[in-house]
Amino acid sequence: MKTTLCLMRHGETDWNVTRRFQGRTDVPLNDRGREQALRSALFLSQGHYEHVVSSPLLRAKETAEIIANELQMGTVTVIDELAERDAGSGTGLTLEEYKNADAQSLLSGVESHDDVRNRAMKVLYVLCERFEGRRIIVVSHGAVINAVLAELSGGEVGTGKTILQNVCLNTLHFHHNRWEIESYNRIDHLRKKNGDMLGSLSDDLDVFYMQ
Repeated sequence: MKTTLCLMRHGETDWNVTRRFQGRTDVPLNDRGREQALRSALFLSQGHYEHVVSSPLLRAKETAEIIANELQMGTVTVIDELAERDAGSGTGLTLEEYKNADAQSLLSGVESHDDVRNRAMKVLYVLCERFEGRRIIVVSHGAVINAVLAELSGGEVGTGKTILQNVCLNTLHFHHNRWEIESYNRIDHLRKKNGDMLGSLSDDLDVFYMQ
C-alpha cells in the first residue's frame, strides 16, 4: 500500500520577516502566518488526509493545530525529532549580523546536516510503518524538510539548492520500500485572486548561510 506524506513548512513568523535565524527558539506565528495556515487547510481539505503530525516548536505546532481544527482531525501528534536544526550561536541573529560575525564562533552548537537528515528520515520511516497506506500531513521546518528532499533526490533539490517558503507543500510517496517525490515547495495555495502571494516569501536562511 502506498503511504503519502505531505511535508509542510510552518507559517510565517515575525522572525521570518526580519530574516532572523530561529533555530530552536519558540517563535509564534504572526497574523499572516495564521492566515497562511488557514489557506493551507482549505487546500489540503481536498487531499483526503487523515492525520497531522508536528514538530514541538510553537510555530509548527500552531500551524498544525489550525489545520487539524479546520479539517476536524482531532489531536496533533507531536514528535520531538521534527524540530528545526539547532543553529547554535547563530540563533537570534539577523542575516546581516550573521554575515558580519566571526565564522568560527558561529559553528558553536550548530547541529550537523547529517544529524538533521538522519533524525528526519528515521521519523519518516516510523510514520510510514505506523500509518501504512494512509495520507499524513507532517508540519516541520525548512532545514528538516530540505534535508529530506536532498536525501531522496540524491542532492538534486533540498539543502544548499532549494529555498523553501512558509507553508510550502512537499508531497512524498512510500511504496514497496521506495520513495517518490511527487512535488516540492508548492505555494500556489497562497495565491490571491489578483495574483499576489499571501506572504513575504522569506528565505530559508539555512540553505545558504548555515554551513
